[in-house]
Amino acid sequence: MSKIQYLIGVDGGGTGTRICIAGPDGVEKVRAEGAASALGQGIDKAWLNIAQAIRAGFAELEIEPDFAQCAVGLGISGVHNPVWAEEFRQKNPGFGKIVVETDGFSTLLGATNGQHGGIIAIGTGSIGEAWLPDGQRLEVGGWGFPTSDEGSGAFLGLKAINHVQRIMDGRRPVTDFGRKLLSITGQTKVEIFNWMGQMKQGECASLSPVVMEFAASDAYARAFLQDAGQEIEQIGQALRAQNPNLPLAICGGGLSEALRPFIPADFLASTIRPQKDSCAGALILIYQALA
Repeated sequence: MSKIQYLIGVDGGGTGTRICIAGPDGVEKVRAEGAASALGQGIDKAWLNIAQAIRAGFAELEIEPDFAQCAVGLGISGVHNPVWAEEFRQKNPGFGKIVVETDGFSTLLGATNGQHGGIIAIGTGSIGEAWLPDGQRLEVGGWGFPTSDEGSGAFLGLKAINHVQRIMDGRRPVTDFGRKLLSITGQTKVEIFNWMGQMKQGECASLSPVVMEFAASDAYARAFLQDAGQEIEQIGQALRAQNPNLPLAICGGGLSEALRPFIPADFLASTIRPQKDSCAGALILIYQALA
């Protein structure tokens, strides 16, 4: 194995890929972004988009990368599926060392700065993870789209598309919220079926900003957001079942921030703010693995 010159953290999700490049000391030099790399979209596509994002980072540093000199920590959506995870590891495009984990665990390592604790990660999808002092790992949710991802952008998107269906059937009234959704999904049954036919996790989650936009003015939108908040609390309660004082951070950027007013107040008050993000957590992952 070539001597490792660079450590790389990769946060790969259903909406995009973020990478950070560091020297052997683990101190970040640069960040870059790329297209989605969740494993559910295909292993080859995931590696292609990860490699492109890494090359973009090295281009900013004006370095021609030798992948054999790079050790990569990867927090990737879809790693919970062992068949996908194994194929992903087998198709390593030449990196000197890789460590593959769930994006939930890389988010946890970032949120706690490499220490024990727990997180509820809310983005396109959702998952709760904890890493206990005895080494035990807990996972709550994370069963994948469309059956899980409670409290996430995709969860809100499923509520929204179901709302569209009910409007079309005359089961719910048409409000400005519904009109905005219909302007995206199409106004006829044929158009809506076509929209749903293309609907993967990311497309579904793309409706969540509309739900958020109408939170103050529409009772249905507000109810969907309150449902999401209760789902987030339930994930946290399950993580804390054996450890009531477990430090828990709610992570995920824009959507997780926007959802905070809809999370039950007592539970929200018991949580902490994340120290770093999932990309930094993936870097911590590979740094710890090499140490």
